Amino acid sequence: MNDLSFLIVNDNSIALRELSEILQYIGYSNIHKSKSANEAWAMLRVKSFGCIISSLEMPDMSGMALLKIIRSDDGLFDIPFFLTSSNFTKLKIIEAGQAGVTGLIVMPFDIDNIQKKLLMLSDVKEDVISSEMASRLDDGLKLIESEDYEKALDVFDTLIQQGETAEYYYNIGYIKTTQEKYGEAITAFRKATQLDRFFAKAYEAMGRVYGKLGRSKEAEKYLQKAADIYMDNEKMQYAEEILNEILEISPDTVNVYNSLGVLHRKKGDLDTALKNYKKAIKVHPDEPYIHYNIGRLYLEKKELADAKDHFKKAVNINPEFTEAKDVLKAIELGTIK
Repeated sequence: MNDLSFLIVNDNSIALRELSEILQYIGYSNIHKSKSANEAWAMLRVKSFGCIISSLEMPDMSGMALLKIIRSDDGLFDIPFFLTSSNFTKLKIIEAGQAGVTGLIVMPFDIDNIQKKLLMLSDVKEDVISSEMASRLDDGLKLIESEDYEKALDVFDTLIQQGETAEYYYNIGYIKTTQEKYGEAITAFRKATQLDRFFAKAYEAMGRVYGKLGRSKEAEKYLQKAADIYMDNEKMQYAEEILNEILEISPDTVNVYNSLGVLHRKKGDLDTALKNYKKAIKVHPDEPYIHYNIGRLYLEKKELADAKDHFKKAVNINPEFTEAKDVLKAIELGTIK
């Protein structure tokens, strides 16, 4: 039996079972299952895996969003990652390729096809957080809940001596914030984001601390970062709350209008998305990524002429804009209709 470990992710329990059985038939026994991308991400933060096979479309967070997070993580970026779907569109294939997918597995599953795709994967070493450290973390969180902050700090200081994690520093930052020790809080939150560049809560908390200090530029920067991560994780409600908070700080910021456009497009509210994009493009008419986002929106509205016009504008502004060039070419070839 091959001891390469797999994390398979699918909200469909039948597909999850079927893929698990195929992997066992091929000769893999170390298989872990997750019914959501959020759960999978939590598992990846405490355990190593040799390969991930995830469904493309899932509620809350998609497989594509999980792929993008992993490819941007310094500790996880090189894990083989396969996406599964019964309906890969041309646009999704392009997006997956740009995000760094290892391969695509079309459903219904084919044993021979899966076996061929997995032939070149190699084993990786696994590491699991100790139950003792997990217990100590739980103790620290309970002390925070009871507002016994000094004892909680002692717990987290002890945990850090055994091994640094973003969560430990986040909790220290939280304690320092409640104690109004804002400089120390920022230091702790910054350390948390250095250890985990996609720790949205740490960026969010750091932005709010800067807001308490009256430093609106830094507050906007880190709140925007948190909102972007929440959107990548498809946690739209959290993202929208933060973006509206940024608008209160700086009503004329173009980044927020562009982000709100992305958010509403993902929610399916294309008209509101377009209104926000137009506000952004009015401020920055030569920003290629805003034109690209408008082009994607018009694609979803099946308005190809308008989509093509904005993709062309994006490429004219930045001739090296590969994503825009690829989609524009697909439209011109008729592969996107």
